[in-house]
Amino acid sequence: MAFRQDSAFYWRPGRIYIPAMGFTGMSVGAINEGGAGNFAYGAKWEGSHTGAPVSKEISTFGFNGVLLDTAGDMVATDLAIPYDLDPGKDIKARVVWCSGSTDTADTVTWIVTYDYQVPNVTALRTPATALNKTIAAQDVPVATAYAVCKTAWGVIKAGTIPDTAEHWSWLVEMNAFDAGLAEDKFLLGLEIAYTPRRLYSGDGMLKGADFPVYALSHQYDNNN
Repeated sequence: MAFRQDSAFYWRPGRIYIPAMGFTGMSVGAINEGGAGNFAYGAKWEGSHTGAPVSKEISTFGFNGVLLDTAGDMVATDLAIPYDLDPGKDIKARVVWCSGSTDTADTVTWIVTYDYQVPNVTALRTPATALNKTIAAQDVPVATAYAVCKTAWGVIKAGTIPDTAEHWSWLVEMNAFDAGLAEDKFLLGLEIAYTPRRLYSGDGMLKGADFPVYALSHQYDNNN
């Protein structure tokens, strides 16, 4: 029997991961302007957006994140909406980050905003639409420096994004942190999860995708 409708299946969620280096744009300031002197390597590299956060090596690990060291620092990016996303179901987003802190009382607050664009209609702009369910502040979860941390999920409610949208943009802001959290704070990436529509005909799944407790887990949180 050939199936043509997603409603015959229960899909796992689709996922997008935007690594930190997909966010920040780097531009160079005036080097040797007017012919007077030279700057050290990297001295005039400037990050895009508020606070001009820059790429920096995480500890001595040999790979970089975006250093967000001042409350209010933010970065943004834009990308295509996946063609199998079902706009009639909730869309979730969470921040992936790390810090040099080993104090589980340290707290960081992240803000994620977004915008969407209809091709040949909508202009790019700074993503400023709040999630319908915002992301709660998060304590450093374990007394291990540079542990990979994931916030709780924020939510865009079903039906918020029209089916004419094919592009969207995202902004991540490190809004606040405890005064004692003096260690480096890095954005590693933004994770987006959604209910897919992968077969043609019909209106997609009867209910939203159930999210596994961990990405590869066989256990689900049954939140839909």
